[in-house]
Amino acid sequence: MNQQPIFTYNQEQAVKAGSAQYISETGAYLCKILSAEYVQSQKGTLSLEFSVETQDGLKGNYISVYYQDKDGQPLQGGQNMIQAIMGCTNVQQLTQRFEGNKAFAPELAGKYIGLFLQKVLRLKQDGSETYSLNIVCPFFANDRKTLAERLENRPAERIQYLTEHMKDRDDRNKQSNQQGYAAQHQSYGQSQQPSVNNVPSADFENDPIPF
Repeated sequence: MNQQPIFTYNQEQAVKAGSAQYISETGAYLCKILSAEYVQSQKGTLSLEFSVETQDGLKGNYISVYYQDKDGQPLQGGQNMIQAIMGCTNVQQLTQRFEGNKAFAPELAGKYIGLFLQKVLRLKQDGSETYSLNIVCPFFANDRKTLAERLENRPAERIQYLTEHMKDRDDRNKQSNQQGYAAQHQSYGQSQQPSVNNVPSADFENDPIPF
């Protein structure tokens, strides 16, 4: 009697076993937020730093959204980005929870979200090459709509446009003339709330999770 195989050998999958896999390309990813940490750079800039895992098991760490400059002034682009992330995860406020000397936004942990990420090529302080990931646009994980597209009942078009047109960003030449360009981060333990307001309320809580 012929038996149906349960597994068929796949070498590409096999070599991934036991090795850490990380997001390394510009593109749209369906993610689970593992943590969102409040971080202060040595220069005093404040950011919300995300760690995520995609539906394919890829990890993304140190994905920072800077929301306040060293002088305490809000960075509007970062403020808007945090608002959009809150809207796409149906989170109405962010607080702080301390774990040791680290501060986290517990409301975002475990949430599912789509993130369009851009790979930024840059240099370490020793001159070797590395890269970071910037959030270009968050979107709903179940239908790939941005917050504006969802609220205005428009079709999902923005993420497809970014997928077709956005490329990696190369900051290596700029950095070669700016020593110390890459800020070294350290956790801060000040009881300080991020300057974000409530996002528009909408009933997205019952949307099916894609993974």
